[in-house]
Amino acid sequence: MGGVAGPPLLRLPLLLLLSCSWGSATAEAETGSFEVLVLPTVSGIRNDNVTLQCKVQTQKDDLQVTLATWQRQDPTGAQSVAVFHPTQGSSFPPHPSIPESGRLQFVAARPGEKLRDASLMVRGLRAGDEANYTCHIATFPHGSKSARTWLRVLAKPQNKAEIQKVPLSPLGAEPVPVARCVSTAGLPPAQISWSLNGKVTKSQEPGPLPRTFTVTSLLALTPSSQVDGKNVSCIVEHETFEEPVLLPVTLSVSYPPEVSISGYDGNWYLGRSEATLNCDVRSNPEPTRYDWSTTTGPLPPSAVPSGSQLLIHSVNTSINTTFICRVTNALGTAEAKQSVLVKEEPPKDQSSGTNTLTVVLIVVLSVVPTVVVAGLVYRFWGPKCNSQNQRSSPSSNNNVSYAAVNLDPVKASSPPDRWMDGKETEGTR
Repeated sequence: MGGVAGPPLLRLPLLLLLSCSWGSATAEAETGSFEVLVLPTVSGIRNDNVTLQCKVQTQKDDLQVTLATWQRQDPTGAQSVAVFHPTQGSSFPPHPSIPESGRLQFVAARPGEKLRDASLMVRGLRAGDEANYTCHIATFPHGSKSARTWLRVLAKPQNKAEIQKVPLSPLGAEPVPVARCVSTAGLPPAQISWSLNGKVTKSQEPGPLPRTFTVTSLLALTPSSQVDGKNVSCIVEHETFEEPVLLPVTLSVSYPPEVSISGYDGNWYLGRSEATLNCDVRSNPEPTRYDWSTTTGPLPPSAVPSGSQLLIHSVNTSINTTFICRVTNALGTAEAKQSVLVKEEPPKDQSSGTNTLTVVLIVVLSVVPTVVVAGLVYRFWGPKCNSQNQRSSPSSNNNVSYAAVNLDPVKASSPPDRWMDGKETEGTR
């Protein structure tokens, strides 16, 4: 091989021819003496660089690689795209799918060195580079082997999410599109989901770049106040993303009015003045009209409507009815009812009862301690006073004193008076 002369373009066919002849002569000799190692699949991102690995594994020190060739499998067959010779170096035959020779490069092979790594780099990946590539290694004297790898080209998509404007027209109970998410120019197509459950419609079409795809997802919900203003995220997943991409949007949903009435506290009585009923509304768009009425017809004379409020200047028997507030916006009309029961007189003032209870508590708290203290004093000091009185009143014979008999059971259980002051009374000696 080192003696092959001529221009580089003429040397290449000769190198390929010689490698084939060497391979055919020794293919049956020792095919187990080395292996060609490649990755079954290699993925790269569009416009990035990717390396197709091809390494020679052998225990034979005398193994000489005579030629390394990369071939691309096309519908018309296999065509060489890169060749490396241990002494002549690399060459890149023109190929319609890879017209620029500068896009291919052997990353480790060097002329004059043992060839053990024939890995090939593809620069600036394009969608058209996706194909099967075969690394063919010719050796002497152990024949030739090859291995195939599949190059996948991925394209990172561009993503966006936006709300969908719902036309202002009468709506039914069916869901309508409220948000739209688009993933453009992805390869393979992106996967789109939503953080909120609803009816989802997906479509897919060719992207703006060759072999890419654009995916569109529509989220449909039934319009209501619970949906309007709600935060929802479009979730885009793709092989080129380390983690899913979240695209938040705030929904703006049009819906008919939702009406309720407040202001009635159940304490309306004859003669009460300046009572008010409020018509509370949630709607998108805003209400355009409020209509107040009753179930029996027009409003009572003392009830005056003022937009979302109904002013009752004087509560009388005509107010004893059911009021209706009907609200209209661009999408429809809704109403709410409130029944009013007028009492004959205001509720009794319960403050007098409260005051009476307070006075009773004060009296009890002030009296009970006094009684308790008086009882304790009498319990411990009463007997002493009796004994002293008895000693100060001698009998008619001036010699013997008699104690009166105590018929009180409590006092009877007390110890004799003589033990109360530590002395014996006269007449007991």
